[in-house]
Amino acid sequence: MFLRIPGSFSAITTVSLGLAVLVLSGCTTGSTLAAHADGVEELNAQVEDRAYRCAPRELAAAQAHLEFARLELRKGDSRRARQHLEQAEMNTRIAHRLSDYEECELRDRALDVGVAEVEVTDVDPVDFMWDSDGDGIPDHLSDCPHEPIVFIGDPEQEATGCPNYDVSGDGIPNTEDHCPGINAEVWGFPGENGCPMLDHDGDGVLNINDQCPFEPVEFIGFQDETGCPNFDVDGDGVPNVLDHCPFEAGPADNDGCPVEEDRLAEIVDDRIELNQRVYFATAESEILPQSFPLLNEVAQILTENPNIHIRVEGHTDNRGSWDYNKRLSADRAASVREYLIDRGIGSDRMESEGYSFDRPIDDNTTEEGRAANRRVEIHITRQ
Repeated sequence: MFLRIPGSFSAITTVSLGLAVLVLSGCTTGSTLAAHADGVEELNAQVEDRAYRCAPRELAAAQAHLEFARLELRKGDSRRARQHLEQAEMNTRIAHRLSDYEECELRDRALDVGVAEVEVTDVDPVDFMWDSDGDGIPDHLSDCPHEPIVFIGDPEQEATGCPNYDVSGDGIPNTEDHCPGINAEVWGFPGENGCPMLDHDGDGVLNINDQCPFEPVEFIGFQDETGCPNFDVDGDGVPNVLDHCPFEAGPADNDGCPVEEDRLAEIVDDRIELNQRVYFATAESEILPQSFPLLNEVAQILTENPNIHIRVEGHTDNRGSWDYNKRLSADRAASVREYLIDRGIGSDRMESEGYSFDRPIDDNTTEEGRAANRRVEIHITRQ
């Protein structure tokens, strides 16, 4: 039977511990928890000497939980800090109860000389609420009383009292797992550092949808929905990395860009400039097939610019009478207008006029001059 030490120290300690329990139950913020940690540390200091002799395990557990609490406070995790403080306080209380005996005190035995008798008192039964591994789960409720659980919020550990060194079950130990509560393998694809990688090749196409999950698509403004790289987007045989026009097919000798052909017709100021002549049958208004591409391009310009209205003008050289050339120039201009109508251009957007040889642009005394004067012009009347 142990001997209880009479006096005020034990009573004061018991009262202080009781106050710690009451205060800790209301701790929710970092500042108050820090103050309570100081209080628990002070209580530890009161029982340290005797607990070191009679309850070293409980004292060590209390000090360890106190250190963990301060660590969690520095990390800003008040909830876990409070849990550790509760464990520290509980172990301090157990250490106090197990060491509150004369045999546990460091005393100068010389002071006992002359003491005739030591009062023997009955010792109340001790509540042996052991927590050998200091993980906050009493031995009688723990399947692994000598192995502390790993504090990462795993409910199964808290239920069994046994540690789980790979909570996520992905083969990466918690100590090395950057995502200890998440399995790294998702959709059958391995993760990295214990964390899942939903897009292994980083091309923006998730592994589950990616037909080439380990080959990124090329980031040139084009993303294949299959997730596979396309090294020649425009299919012109010139790789994207060498193609100056990766989205437009063109020959290699032009750096993969399309060769721009000379425009047959284009808008210049207030007219549609014709870069070729409109050819007609001799002395007639019938348009020859060689001029169809030219007039088709005129039709395309008018289609792309629906607000443009035009006047088709016919001109001749000075051979023959004025009346004859007036009629011929008017018929040729009308033929061009009809051709454009057949290509879908609204008739209300076009008018035609023949000017005979009144408006020459070159010398009618030469063959070259007369050829230049025999012409069709297209003027923009409104846009």
